Amino acid sequence: MLIDGVLGPSESGKFIVKHGSLVKVNESGVTKVAEQILEAAKDGSIKESLFLSPELHPKSGDKEAVQWVFLVDTINFSFWPDEGAHYDVSWNGKSYTGYFSACAAVNKALAAGIPILSAEWMKNVSEEEIDHIFKSDSGHSIPLLGERVKAINESGRVLLEKFDGEFYNCVVKSEKSAQTLLKLIVKNFTSFRDFAEFHNQKVSLLKRAQILVADVYGALQGHDEVGDFKDISSITMFADYRVPQALAYLGALDYSKELLDQIGEGKRLENGSAAEVELRGASIAVCDEIVDKMNDLRANDSRFAGVREVTAMEVDVFVWGYRRLHAADVEKKIPFHRTRCIYY
Repeated sequence: MLIDGVLGPSESGKFIVKHGSLVKVNESGVTKVAEQILEAAKDGSIKESLFLSPELHPKSGDKEAVQWVFLVDTINFSFWPDEGAHYDVSWNGKSYTGYFSACAAVNKALAAGIPILSAEWMKNVSEEEIDHIFKSDSGHSIPLLGERVKAINESGRVLLEKFDGEFYNCVVKSEKSAQTLLKLIVKNFTSFRDFAEFHNQKVSLLKRAQILVADVYGALQGHDEVGDFKDISSITMFADYRVPQALAYLGALDYSKELLDQIGEGKRLENGSAAEVELRGASIAVCDEIVDKMNDLRANDSRFAGVREVTAMEVDVFVWGYRRLHAADVEKKIPFHRTRCIYY
């Protein structure tokens, strides 16, 4: 259990697949994806230091990098634009979309001297200022502006009240445990409580909370042993709207006709609805199965003897990156589900 009768993400994924009817795990697809990822690990195209790969992420490995990660993951949700709008942000001569647009906006603000990483600033910042900082190049406001302001304000207030203004102090309290840090995040910061109920069972998906743990781990790797989480492999994939789409495209998930009729252009799923919870839960379960299959292949298939272990969060980053590289083909074949919420 995570807290108060809520299943943790991995257990939630298993429960949801067992009791769901709209999404099925495709075992041959699981094997195919497992082999594809192991080949990438073998040839080095999937890097161990995943956090450091994107050019927009901080490389300093210090307390400020942890604070940057915390702020960005506080607003790491729902970047897809409304119909007719566009959300992109330029930085250093390059235009970014999605999650990377938020990273670019934060870096622009820092370069302009705005104390955006200060807990005091987070606690008191206005909607007008956040709108200005995160405004798209095309003039559109970032989606769910009011909800982002609320989340930033809460994050600043809780940092000041409980962690002396720095998320690094929360990391220290975890005592090098990813699961302890996950529980600290969920207990103290309400915007990270990505819970649902499915077949009378409280479940958790925790996309943002788990990404925050993973990003802290990545940001501090090789710099500060406070982030050397001994149980980092217990973090699951990060259940959003793009990774399920890519997993279905790659053949690891099978969508039923009933589900396909509910998703796609112009259609939305409510956060917490049976279809939405099942899509996300099945994504967690199938990534765990891909990890199990990779471990089996590493032990029993000579092609992959000596290949390092690959975690579920690395499976997520690989699949998410694959979708970005093959966006046009993926969009033609499999729609992504649209859910406006603060959890992903």
